[in-house]
Amino acid sequence: MIFFRNFTAPLWQMFAGEFLLLFCSLFYLAWWVVSFRPGSSGGPAGTFCIVAAFITGIAALALMSFSIHSLSQNSKGLPVWFILVGGAALFIVLLPVSSIVFHRQVTSELIIIHIWAILELSAIAVLHGTGRFGTGRTATLAALAGIATVVGLICYMLYYRLDKTASYRSGMIPLAADALVMTVFLAVLAIS
Repeated sequence: MIFFRNFTAPLWQMFAGEFLLLFCSLFYLAWWVVSFRPGSSGGPAGTFCIVAAFITGIAALALMSFSIHSLSQNSKGLPVWFILVGGAALFIVLLPVSSIVFHRQVTSELIIIHIWAILELSAIAVLHGTGRFGTGRTATLAALAGIATVVGLICYMLYYRLDKTASYRSGMIPLAADALVMTVFLAVLAIS
């Protein structure tokens, strides 16, 4: 098995961006574990983790956006704008659903869940459209990203309805699920 076969600059950007996004998720998870553990104040370790998550997340977003834009020029698959519009529409629908139906205070995690899903689905779509991913890999990765997004939204909606320990644990689930999806994505990209 050969890794990184015929990788172009946009593919390397995609790989590096996804790798940084994985680290963003892991730093965010570490921040959550340190800062939200019942009886914990977070302290300097929490501050370091959230700053590292922010920096790696912004860098990942930039690299993946450049890569997606570049690859979409030659993509014959689902247009990225379709994913962006669909994700924005879903976000607009979920804002009132979360606050009115679930009485959930809107927090940054809702937009983070959407940005992650849009970014992952856009990357998968352009990699399929350029022929890098076959139908099976595309469907598998899209399904994994979809499942992780739904799990994240469920945990988000239920967070304030749970007791302190359960809400602390449920806050880790989406981050771990996203990290798992990104690890699979990286492996599939490396061997495709």
